[in-house]
Amino acid sequence: MALIDELRRLGLDAEALQTDVLVVGGGGAASRAALSAAQAGARVLVLAKAPLGVGGSTVHGASEIMAMGASGYGHRDDGPEVHYRDTMAAATGFIDPALVRVLAEDAPARVRDLISYGVPFDPAGHGAVHGAQPGEERDFKLIRSDFGSYARAMGVSGKTGKAFVTALAQQAAAQGVQVRAPVGLVDLLFDASGRVAGVLAYDSAARRWLLVQAAAVVLGTGGAHGLYSQQVSTAEMTGDGQAVLWRAGAEMVNMEFHQFGPALVHPYVQLFSKACFVLHPRMINAAGHEFLADHVPAGTSLDEVYGEKVFPFTVSNASRWVDIAIAREITAGRGTPRGAVHFSFAHVPPERLQATMPNTARWLHDQGVDTQRDLLEVGIAFQCLNGGVRMTDADARCNLPGVHVIGELAGGVRGPDRPGGNSLAEGQVFGHRAGRAAALYAQEAGAAGTPQGEALLQRLVRGLAPAADDLPALAQGLRQAMQSQVLVEKDATGLQQALGTAQRLEAAVAQGGGADATSLAPVLALQNMGTTAALIVQACLQRRETRSGHYRTDHPLRDDAGFGHAVVLQRSAQGEAVSRPLAYAAG
Repeated sequence: MALIDELRRLGLDAEALQTDVLVVGGGGAASRAALSAAQAGARVLVLAKAPLGVGGSTVHGASEIMAMGASGYGHRDDGPEVHYRDTMAAATGFIDPALVRVLAEDAPARVRDLISYGVPFDPAGHGAVHGAQPGEERDFKLIRSDFGSYARAMGVSGKTGKAFVTALAQQAAAQGVQVRAPVGLVDLLFDASGRVAGVLAYDSAARRWLLVQAAAVVLGTGGAHGLYSQQVSTAEMTGDGQAVLWRAGAEMVNMEFHQFGPALVHPYVQLFSKACFVLHPRMINAAGHEFLADHVPAGTSLDEVYGEKVFPFTVSNASRWVDIAIAREITAGRGTPRGAVHFSFAHVPPERLQATMPNTARWLHDQGVDTQRDLLEVGIAFQCLNGGVRMTDADARCNLPGVHVIGELAGGVRGPDRPGGNSLAEGQVFGHRAGRAAALYAQEAGAAGTPQGEALLQRLVRGLAPAADDLPALAQGLRQAMQSQVLVEKDATGLQQALGTAQRLEAAVAQGGGADATSLAPVLALQNMGTTAALIVQACLQRRETRSGHYRTDHPLRDDAGFGHAVVLQRSAQGEAVSRPLAYAAG
């Protein structure tokens, strides 16, 4: 019996679709992939879990310095080789030098594309830039980000990702790209030879299951923000892509490394970068006590802590005490009901705040916040995964035939540290290359194979079986455990507790999801949460050292001899996580 008939036999309203290239995701990387695949002549269908321009970290990311890094638009001595060296210096041994070189070499061209699509990069107002292409002399505001030798990051008033997605979606629509949203990924499908054959997804608006056959699949499903109670994106990112690919046998790399730090959590969400901390905000707990000095060790001054503070959290300098102090106050029960502390800028003259944080000042004003009067609620928020599904080549393929991975889902170019601006650049560079390569692969492969669905059908049946546990309560417990045990300060005891919480949620859904045809997809997403959380925690447990944002209080020293390399996790035939070291070349 055909898979579509089996779905209907389970009582699911199912629709069969076909395309050449299927792109799953609606962020900057996925939008770029869809456009490039269409430009290469493929029929392209995009499935996005949230409507385009509404969900995902690309759209929702906002800060004073959110930008894309690319050489060729600033100092004449900056170039792809310097960008390459900066990136390698931040994470040598943990990232693929061949992919990093492609990133540095291709990024300038992708910026030129975005300019041609109408992205209004911020102007600098002081002369033509060095290194622009003939006829493209533009005057851009450039930011020197962390680990950057030169100012090379370009942004759009702090909301750069949204500008990218808007422009790319318009271009893709003009190329005939079809979009279905809100549609969430349920599982990958493969044919009898092991080659990708498409996906099963769920259209929550139409309440219909979509069986999409495609010769090539590009996954850009984003990160795992929904696993944490404080995060700077949207909660629908529940680690679906990571979990789906893990079950299919993909290799996961650097899953222990993720970025987080202080972020405004009310009245809107925004991470706080260095521009905030040079103003020395007063940090006040729910009892009205200014607490930073309570946590800074003797011999370290508050000026040093504030002066070195950047986003994200790192143990490399004294700025660590900002994040540690906030997290400890919240853990001790001295936070606000929203799980935050207060920042006050009442001592900062408005004109100085406007000059130092112009975007933030504008956004706060738009929200009716008076910084001379009001306290801001600031928590420790998850920003992004640095690890993901290992890219095996420069066209963003993974080890599963016909599958490409891009954006935050992909691993191999982000290690413990990375230059600011690289994340948006990765999405554009590898999104373009993946889309183009997927189109060529689909043309050569012809029609997609017949999808095999035995394991998928078993998973659906279990999801429809009666539930023995309160799954929403388990999911809430997981978010709390990840927030308290798998962000700032980690130790084996807390990590083991978080792992147990993740595995309980994963196992509970596998035993019986208690769902019906319309609630089955959200229930399966809870299982994905457990699976991806368990991967993150297992990787954190294995790295018994402290490095960059990975702070093990029970292993507080960096150990290059024992852990100066990346770690790959892969699912065994028995369903267990098997690890192996991966020592990327120095480049």
